Amino acid sequence: MEKLKNYDIFLTHAWRFHDDWTKFSELLDNTPGIAWRNFSLPWHDPAMNANTEVGGRFIRDFLESQIIPVHCVVLLTGVYEIKSARRWFDMEVEMARKHNKPLIGVPAIGEETIPDEVSSLCDACCGWDAIQLLATVDKVRARQENSTSI
Repeated sequence: MEKLKNYDIFLTHAWRFHDDWTKFSELLDNTPGIAWRNFSLPWHDPAMNANTEVGGRFIRDFLESQIIPVHCVVLLTGVYEIKSARRWFDMEVEMARKHNKPLIGVPAIGEETIPDEVSSLCDACCGWDAIQLLATVDKVRARQENSTSI
């Protein structure tokens, strides 16, 4: 029997349980034959004010600690489209780039396309299909490994 490969994934969240985040997490949880760990728990200590130097650094460090160990960061367009989420979305993209994590774009719930401003940030894009997402992760990571070994 073949052992399942485990995927560590960060879904953009901007510190809220957005519909896209919840539904995409459920999609991954409920797809038979895949194993994944969700590194994108949208929790933070409400006593930490992101608008202060100490609070901002604490939240940024916590967010970065979620991104460092993952195989990829999934850019959920539905989260990007929420204006109040842009600050966090941009920070998640910045941290993914800093740690050489592939960025995979996924359209908003019910949509088939990804806006150009999100697509331009991505290493690849895919739809609402867990198997397709994992295949895309493997393809992008292999491409990254091949480009760094040259």
